[in-house]
Order: sequence, then structure tokens, then C-alpha cells
Amino acid sequence: MTVVWSEQSRSELRAIDDFIARDSELYAGRQVQRVIAKDEQTSLMPTCGHPVHEYPKSGFREVHEGGYRIIYRFSSEEMDVATIAHMKQDFPKARLS
Repeated sequence: MTVVWSEQSRSELRAIDDFIARDSELYAGRQVQRVIAKDEQTSLMPTCGHPVHEYPKSGFREVHEGGYRIIYRFSSEEMDVATIAHMKQDFPKARLS
């Protein structure tokens, strides 16, 4: 299964890297790599994630890595990563476009 990152999810991953890098570039790189690895692992078993709590009927699912929610949906051929959100952030539906 191919993992496809939306522009929004790529932007959010860069923002996570930038934020953590203010304190430690080493830990920033590690967190980014863990998120990417989690996406690759999830693409092997996309049903392992659970429906997004705020929008259970949206068709989006989520998995967690560290303090982050990785929101995605999938078909038989690809997994689309829609957004990445910190668990303490409010999560508006607009981020699921």
C-alpha cells in the first residue's frame, strides 16, 4: 500500500520538527522519524487505527505516536495521511479536507 501525504500533513510535520528543534534538533529528527515509521507500519494494517473520536462517521481513522494523532483514510491501494495534530489541540473538522 502506498502512503500519500497531503500538503497539510507535510506542513504539520515540518512544524513539529521546527518546534521541537528549538530545544533539540536530535529529538526533533527522532520524533519526525517515529511519525513516518508509524505511518509506514499503519499502511501494512490500516484497520489498526480507530475512528476519529470527534467525527466517527467521517471515514477517517487515527493512530498515535508520542503526543500526536495521525489522521488518515485508506483504500485498497493507498493510505492518505490527512493531518497530524497534537493530542492537546482542538481538532476542527476543516483539517480533514
